[in-house]
Amino acid sequence: MGKKDITLQDFLGDPYIFADLFNGCCFGGEQVIHAEELSPLDSVQCTKDNRGTPGKRARDIKKLLYCQSPAAVLAVENQEYTDYRMAVRCMRYDADEYERQIKEIMSRHKEQDGISYFDEEDRILPVLTLVLYYGRDEWKRPRTLFDVLDFRNAQVFRERIPDYPVQILSVRTDIDIELFRTELREVMGILQRADDNEAMRRFFDENRQAFSRMTERGFEVIICSTNSRKLRKYILKNTEGGNVDMCRAFDEWMEDCRKEGEARGIKIGEERGRLRGEKRGEKRGIKEGEKRLSQLILTLGAEGRTADILRVAEDASLRNRLYRKYGL
Repeated sequence: MGKKDITLQDFLGDPYIFADLFNGCCFGGEQVIHAEELSPLDSVQCTKDNRGTPGKRARDIKKLLYCQSPAAVLAVENQEYTDYRMAVRCMRYDADEYERQIKEIMSRHKEQDGISYFDEEDRILPVLTLVLYYGRDEWKRPRTLFDVLDFRNAQVFRERIPDYPVQILSVRTDIDIELFRTELREVMGILQRADDNEAMRRFFDENRQAFSRMTERGFEVIICSTNSRKLRKYILKNTEGGNVDMCRAFDEWMEDCRKEGEARGIKIGEERGRLRGEKRGEKRGIKEGEKRLSQLILTLGAEGRTADILRVAEDASLRNRLYRKYGL
């Protein structure tokens, strides 16, 4: 697991951020899920491979929603790059969670009745998995299991095989940050503008008060996701007595980005100017060379030295001697 994933996982693991993500992305900002109703679940799930060999599979974040009694299992998977296996991965994650619940119920029955079983009246909790994609390229597919199934020679089965949708949330295209009520809004706002320093600056200026209250954990997500070592440097520079002046650190970082952009623009302009100058010089040199050779050929023709005309075209040393002789 990369540092970006770990940092984002730590940030989203906060129950208030976690609840805000689901409320904003699944319920249009309505406060359906409350942080106090969330309990962490072990993200490591036991599973078996095709041969039945026991193994483990780690999820990014998994929590139990408890509304007077257990209500649902909610999970988030972070993705920086498109994974074309995602539909199958999510199916296995969710199936493993359902299997875990079934085994837990069977164990409870055995403890109470001495027999391990899953009864007609037994129920398991629903599982909802969100895939939070924060990569740069558009996530086109898969968004359902059918996106990776080949029905070209099996169209007759298409209506009989159940599809499995994937809850893909692209930070850049699928998320309305105005539906969030925590610093998740500011973090996602920066990630949506990570490729445009000027857009980041405007967003920061418009939300300075919110950024002034942001936790270091939130800024850590921004640092890792924007690959900015300099922002980290400015945060350390503006830390006194354990308190961080985030606004000043961000201002200094943005100013540094602006200066770098100007310097890069000047350098690119100078390079383009040099190349244009070289091309113009090359064309002028070719034109002058052609004119010089033409004059030499005319001079040799006037003197009746037709045999030397072919020689000067092939012999550079002879051509240069004759240029000097005739002052060309």
